[in-house]
Amino acid sequence: MSMTDMPLLFVHGWGFGPEIWAPIRGAASQRECLTLDFGYFSASPHMALPDRPFMAVGHSLGALWLLSEMPEQCRGMVLLNGFARFAASEDFPQGVPARLLTRMMRRLESAPDATVRDFRHQAGTDMPAPGAPHPERLHEGLQMLLRLDARPVARSTDCPIYCVAGTGDAIAPPALTQASFPPGTTIDWQTGGHLLPLTHPDACLNVIDRMMERITP
Repeated sequence: MSMTDMPLLFVHGWGFGPEIWAPIRGAASQRECLTLDFGYFSASPHMALPDRPFMAVGHSLGALWLLSEMPEQCRGMVLLNGFARFAASEDFPQGVPARLLTRMMRRLESAPDATVRDFRHQAGTDMPAPGAPHPERLHEGLQMLLRLDARPVARSTDCPIYCVAGTGDAIAPPALTQASFPPGTTIDWQTGGHLLPLTHPDACLNVIDRMMERITP
């Protein structure tokens, strides 16, 4: 299977949708690109995994979800602004305090648009959301950020993993990112924030190409 034969599977993060992949997909127009969708702003979620080999690319929560699922057909992962755990715990003090996530959950109930808008601003963009928010699905996403812990998977998996992270990431700071992955994990640090798929598509695509070269004959 050549580099152009194996599809790329993209999974977005919280507060965004598949539109975040537009710059990378535009630069990879010769590749087969598949996108999953948590359904935060669309009519319905689409989270069905392919039944053939693929390479996964996840952003933020999408990276955590991919690690937690560790799909059988996944041959390699590139995690952008990703982490193997997000919420703080007794053995993960570098994480985001749980109270901040529960506060966002409560605010979603009364002010979903403002909650999403403020998060996107903190992440680094004032671009409007791609549609009306679905609070119940966004709530499920926050529950994932609060509960999922893929650190054991990251330590034990045979699936190759490359990471791209921002030195100025306000959502997943470098200390959180680094502490969530086992020592020796390949992390390509970029001078940027939490939206590397939008701000650094060429750097992201470079790492995607490196992974594809590694996993294809």
